Amino acid sequence: MAEIELRELLKIFPFASPGGIFSRKRQREILRRQQEMPYTTDEGVVVLQHVSARIKSGEFVVLLGPSGCGKTTLLRLIAGLESPTLGEILFDGQPVNGLPPEARDVAMVFQNYALYPHFTVFDNIAFPLRTAHIPREELEAAVCRIAEVLEIEECLTRLPSELSGGQLQRAAIARALVRKPKVFLMDEPFSNLDAPLRAELRRYVKRIHQSLGVTFIYVTHDHNEALSLGQRILVMRDGMVIQDGTPAEIYFKPANTYVASSVGTPQMNLYAEIPVEQGRLTLMGRQFSAPLASGTVTVGVRPVNVLQAADGIPASVVYTERLGAETVLHLRTAEQEVTAVWEAEQAAHLLPGQRVNLRICEENLHYFDADGNRIAAKDSPGH
Repeated sequence: MAEIELRELLKIFPFASPGGIFSRKRQREILRRQQEMPYTTDEGVVVLQHVSARIKSGEFVVLLGPSGCGKTTLLRLIAGLESPTLGEILFDGQPVNGLPPEARDVAMVFQNYALYPHFTVFDNIAFPLRTAHIPREELEAAVCRIAEVLEIEECLTRLPSELSGGQLQRAAIARALVRKPKVFLMDEPFSNLDAPLRAELRRYVKRIHQSLGVTFIYVTHDHNEALSLGQRILVMRDGMVIQDGTPAEIYFKPANTYVASSVGTPQMNLYAEIPVEQGRLTLMGRQFSAPLASGTVTVGVRPVNVLQAADGIPASVVYTERLGAETVLHLRTAEQEVTAVWEAEQAAHLLPGQRVNLRICEENLHYFDADGNRIAAKDSPGH
């Protein structure tokens, strides 16, 4: 296990340089696209900027964000596959910027399985132990032990071409874990798999982390995956960490409207530029207290907190999404549209055009300023 500290990391990728006659046109097109990116300098494209974080020994941390936000680049910096332009990476208090990947005691699982096709599963898992010249008896015991944990014992004599997608990914995880690294990095390892298989493999990963206690850093763009796996989540955008917190903090106290809208399904209802007068605001025809005396705020409410009440806010059903145990309702009040999530039985009779009455509790409202940042309200435990 290792404690990892990231200090003010900056990563700039140089602009593409036009090459020979045949590649010049393509390189110029790449250069044009790079120069149009939102964060550039004279040196190139800024992929990471001012990233600082401390990951405790044995902690499971998830890097969450959309494609292009810098999360894979950050993972590669930790692994030693890339070097930071500025900043420092420390393992257990010791700088590792100059250390090659093989000297960092880090294992990594990629989006593709990267198994040797001509090796059996046993030989694939055993490969890092053979390169370390581990005695045969110890090697065989280690391979069988990790295969048992991941429930792929029956696959050890097969070739990768004979395995299912889930078995392939478990074999790749086993190969990375068999040598007991200090840090285990996973770069969207389940994105090519279907939803039930992803859920099954998440359970394996949780069980492995609990049994081995290795420091895990997991990259994903799926907020449900982040909430279910992580002890801490670093939400990234445009090469920056915009919120660092536990899953509960990320969900119940989003730092800004970006986090509020990107974490949670369906996404939070957000109503911009709601006027505040004398510490009060009006939402859907009802008055609520506000966290400031005057001005405008963005108000958010999660769909699960939009409830039904006989004397509530009148609304009509636009359409419904029936998802088994739950139903997502898209509704329209006199002033705003709103999304709600109710139990299936509660919404079973509702059809487009029907009328319902809604209730929103003041303690479930979230407030954001003109820049989209959270306003510290009179927070209750669940707010």
